[in-house]
Amino acid sequence: MARLFAIAVAVVCLCSPFALGQAQKTTDQPSKYIWYETAKINSGKYELFNKVNAQYREAATTTAPEVYWIAGTPITGDSDRVTFVTFHDNLASLEKTITAFEKVEQAITLKNANFATQAAEAAGGSHWVLAEYSKELSYRPDMVPMANTTWWASSLLNLKPGCEYEFADVVKQVADLHKKAGDNEHWTAYEIRAGYPEPSVLFVTRVRSLADMDQEPPAATKELFESAPMRQMFQRIGKECISHIESTYSRVEPKLSRAPQSLIAANPDFWTIKEEAPIVATKKGKGKKEAVVPAALKEQEKKQ
Repeated sequence: MARLFAIAVAVVCLCSPFALGQAQKTTDQPSKYIWYETAKINSGKYELFNKVNAQYREAATTTAPEVYWIAGTPITGDSDRVTFVTFHDNLASLEKTITAFEKVEQAITLKNANFATQAAEAAGGSHWVLAEYSKELSYRPDMVPMANTTWWASSLLNLKPGCEYEFADVVKQVADLHKKAGDNEHWTAYEIRAGYPEPSVLFVTRVRSLADMDQEPPAATKELFESAPMRQMFQRIGKECISHIESTYSRVEPKLSRAPQSLIAANPDFWTIKEEAPIVATKKGKGKKEAVVPAALKEQEKKQ
């Protein structure tokens, strides 16, 4: 196993035949809540989606400067998705963010009467999820600073009702074994509060690059996790407690994010958004700047 990603990867390997965020959360300690939106980009509308997002970013800078968000695009699963992650210390912060949404959209509409039409044309709906940080199910969540996070891996586990405590015990055992082995494993766990069937748990691992995930676990880790008792435990918990697992790898997109200055200052080469190249007229007419489109989505649009 290249990665022992909490219980999720253990179960998969042994049982099978990562919007707007309120505020000043600038440390690497997990916020109590994350509220995130996964938006679906309509076919052929990525450039328009970029423009809509740019209007949000610009309006938020003046209308709601305390509001930030981190965006990511998947390299697995559906390629026409963008996830906007927000961070909150309490639900009052979430309520303030919703109010900020309204102010930002009002400010945009005053400048662009066609904004609502453009937004509807660019995206085909979205899915919102509220999740609460679980300290007891997390393991070294601050291992990779947010400023240095350029990718994240996530696994969403849907549990069978009544299995929450047994599942938590297994996750704690997994964390203890990683600690005993002295490997580099780490993850942040969130319990889903709304947006998916409960009980569900989201595990997120932040990495500096995908190359970090190429590292093979040390011999001590393999010995501990591939022992007969552990394999039997994973097989049992997979059959009795887990109804579904969905894993995704996502790339952080600074251009679609509105990162706080603390992140930008800590890693300016990554977080600083490059200035757009000027549009240059050609003999055939005005030049047109193309949006940066994820490779998977670009290939999908070529086929259509």
